[in-house]
Amino acid sequence: MRYPVTLTIPIELAPGPAPLYEQIASQVGTAIEEGRLATGAVLPSTRSLGVLLGVSRGVVATAYDLLAARGYLQGRAGSGSFVAGPAAAPRRATAPASPPAGLVDLRPGGPGPDLFPVRDWRAAWRRASFAPPPAHPPPALGLPELRRAIAGQLRVTRGMALAGSEVVVTAGTAAGLRLVLDALGLAGSEVAIEEPGPRALRQAVPAGSGEPVALPVDADGARIGSVPPDCRALVLSPDAHEPLGCVLSADRRRQVAGWAAATGGRLVEVACDAVFRPQACRLPALSGLAGAAAVTVGGFGALASGLGLGYVVVPAGLTGRLRRLIADRAGQPAHLLQRAVAELLARGTVTRLMHRLGQAHRAKRRLVEAALRPVGRLAGLGAVGTVVLYLPGGQEGGYAARALRDRGVRVRALADYHVPGELPAPARSGLVVGYGHLPDPALRAGLAALARELPGLA
Repeated sequence: MRYPVTLTIPIELAPGPAPLYEQIASQVGTAIEEGRLATGAVLPSTRSLGVLLGVSRGVVATAYDLLAARGYLQGRAGSGSFVAGPAAAPRRATAPASPPAGLVDLRPGGPGPDLFPVRDWRAAWRRASFAPPPAHPPPALGLPELRRAIAGQLRVTRGMALAGSEVVVTAGTAAGLRLVLDALGLAGSEVAIEEPGPRALRQAVPAGSGEPVALPVDADGARIGSVPPDCRALVLSPDAHEPLGCVLSADRRRQVAGWAAATGGRLVEVACDAVFRPQACRLPALSGLAGAAAVTVGGFGALASGLGLGYVVVPAGLTGRLRRLIADRAGQPAHLLQRAVAELLARGTVTRLMHRLGQAHRAKRRLVEAALRPVGRLAGLGAVGTVVLYLPGGQEGGYAARALRDRGVRVRALADYHVPGELPAPARSGLVVGYGHLPDPALRAGLAALARELPGLA
């Protein structure tokens, strides 16, 4: 069934020296130039527009003829008048800024598209779409089938036994961290978080009562010797610190579990959910050492860093507060997304992808080492998809990152992972180079460009 085309822009006609057809042509032309009428848009018929504007059909026909002569419209026999192509491109709108040609992006990112399970992804969405959308939003704690699938995934990939704990679906890792800290009634200086660390996690700490406490990190993970007595939660990445790549040692794990037992504090573990970490699998899990004092926050980094879906694993007694917080806020991710991810988890797609990504990252890391060892000291080789490059001669990493951007290479300064202010000397010369998101040909080209440009910055 065909429907009459309606007018989607305002046209105001007024008596004056300009003829009515010229007023119509001028206002329609302006709308095309400003992008309010897109290329290919069909205009109302001369008869219907004339009725709408209170003018004769001939006045509108003359206006359309003018617009066609000026290159704004083209007519198609039996189909009406359409906004023309190139001639009607908006001339007044400012084009968005585009990156320089050949820009290589070596900033840390999620997994690349080369290993993404496109066929399984499409099939999961197709199966998820078989049922019509329900009349009500998803339950506050998430769809039961997704919560069960996440619990099964955590048993397979992390050996977590969830007796007495609850899986709650969230909008991502950072969103889950904020929910947990809010549910625990914590803010500011009551929370200690690793330094350096991802800015998104620090920003997830609720405001109030000062800044979070910085937990320094070394080769054995976070050091808790300087945690103040009023601190009530430690946010840790025990299996894969970002960006230094260290794993919390067995002794440190026992220390933090002892801290939780002695103080009544909580351990909030940020899970590594992109690849398997053999170094971490043989170490005791915080949930096993600290019991109900441990909370796990995670996402689905193997699929995509921007998926907008995650989870928390909390003691059953905390779910009531989480339910109220989620209900008071934006609620849960969409039904369809939850159903699709539940399918991918239940069918083992995510587990298989984690294995493949781990193998691919090891091969890519060898490329990174071969290309960058000649230009600086490498660290953080155990990180997931990133390495830290310390520049020689005291070069400042922030300056180098800006200068490299002008030369077509994007990296991130290690200083971006620290709280602004006084930085330790090594951090000032560090760059964080991401490689996990790039196919091998693009990675080789990017590393060659980085190695070529860095010596010229000294």
